[in-house]
Amino acid sequence: MIDIADRLTATYREVRTTTDVGALEQTEQPRPGTDAAEYGLVLRRRFSCPPATAWSAMTEVENLARWLAPVTGETHVGGTFRVADHAEGTVLDCAAPHLFAVTWGGETEVVTVRLAEDEAGDTVVELVHTGVARDGGVRHGPGWDVAITGLDRFLAGETEPEPATWRTSTSVQTFAQHSVSAWVKATEVSGVATAEELADAAGDCLRRLAPDLTRPATA
Repeated sequence: MIDIADRLTATYREVRTTTDVGALEQTEQPRPGTDAAEYGLVLRRRFSCPPATAWSAMTEVENLARWLAPVTGETHVGGTFRVADHAEGTVLDCAAPHLFAVTWGGETEVVTVRLAEDEAGDTVVELVHTGVARDGGVRHGPGWDVAITGLDRFLAGETEPEPATWRTSTSVQTFAQHSVSAWVKATEVSGVATAEELADAAGDCLRRLAPDLTRPATA
């Protein structure tokens, strides 16, 4: 079972406009409906382990298969990889145990992950996904929420059931529903998407992440 309230409040969420993948500097906020080169979403979460442990879980293929999905390919800078049922990409940067960046599903989308040790010796993980659409926080954020919850589960020593089965459980699908609502709110705060865009994105994401709890789309 997932403590939904705890998982939701443990993660910081933000949607920004950006022209700088590395620093994710906020630019002038565009009007909803206008074209912009790039939008980004930010998640930040603390894990009760040292950075080296979190780094191993997030970069070693045998560990990734135990909380995310099987990974094939090369994980060095310049190498290409495939995460089953998620995306393909290229490794852009890797500086153990503090930073890695990859393209995600295409050249325009980039996922950058930073790890930092806090004063208690725990690890603060920041994930930045740029190059998404105006409603990308709602379309992509909940999937990252579920993935980060899977990572937390793995770091706590929980490896059964395997990730694909775990994600179809009622508790995870319920968590995904609440995560979608949280990302809708985060996007509303940013002001980058219209209510219609958010409703459409939320429906698509719910049908993907919580299919057993979501009504089919109407024609």
